[in-house]
Amino acid sequence: MKNENLAELERGCYLSKEISRLYAFNYEERTKVQDLEKEVAMLKQRIDDMENEQKNKAVLQESSEDDKALMGALIANEQKIKDELTDLRRFFIDHLKGNVSSPTPFVVKKMGELDSQPFIQAMGISKEDTIIHEAIVNCSLWNENIKDPHWHPFKIISIRGKLKEVIDEEDEKLKGLKKEFGKNVHEAVKTALTEMNEYNPSGRVVVPELWSVEENRKASLKEVAAYMLDGSTPKRSKRLKKRK
Repeated sequence: MKNENLAELERGCYLSKEISRLYAFNYEERTKVQDLEKEVAMLKQRIDDMENEQKNKAVLQESSEDDKALMGALIANEQKIKDELTDLRRFFIDHLKGNVSSPTPFVVKKMGELDSQPFIQAMGISKEDTIIHEAIVNCSLWNENIKDPHWHPFKIISIRGKLKEVIDEEDEKLKGLKKEFGKNVHEAVKTALTEMNEYNPSGRVVVPELWSVEENRKASLKEVAAYMLDGSTPKRSKRLKKRK
């Protein structure tokens, strides 16, 4: 009996140890499984993040390509409009050049070119051919001076914080011109120089421009088009607006 009890006790101890061992093994395995589950979850999250990143890149790339296409279309359309306006301006200029039979409120003015009239007036009221010829020769000489790229009678000044290029009144050649021919010729040359500097400073070649005779200024395409269509002029349009 005593031996049987001892055997049962030993068997109980063994079972207890096995249970403890199995429990410890089971706990260790469960921990490993949990760790693996965490790693799998983290891996899935990384995969999801990578997929989302790829999607975002694709969307951004597509959006960027759409923006580039839109920008290209806008630039092309802007250039097309500019070309059409240039063609329209050229058409009006050619039309006005060809219309020499009747006076119009709009003309083609050659920007940077001198008018011989101030030179003729500076020579006196005489209508002798020799006097007029001399005036025209002087005008031609000063037209060549204006076209000379080596002569730049301008200076830069600051007006309200903005730099502006203006005629240098102390230029020796201009001072000599004023002394020889007077104020009107001097002003005419200054005007031609300013126009040349604005329209073609590097090439120094006269540029044709639509000009309003009534208001002595550059005419817009809209004004010339209105005149071509129904005879409207800037002064007439202003009078009609005042009546309304």
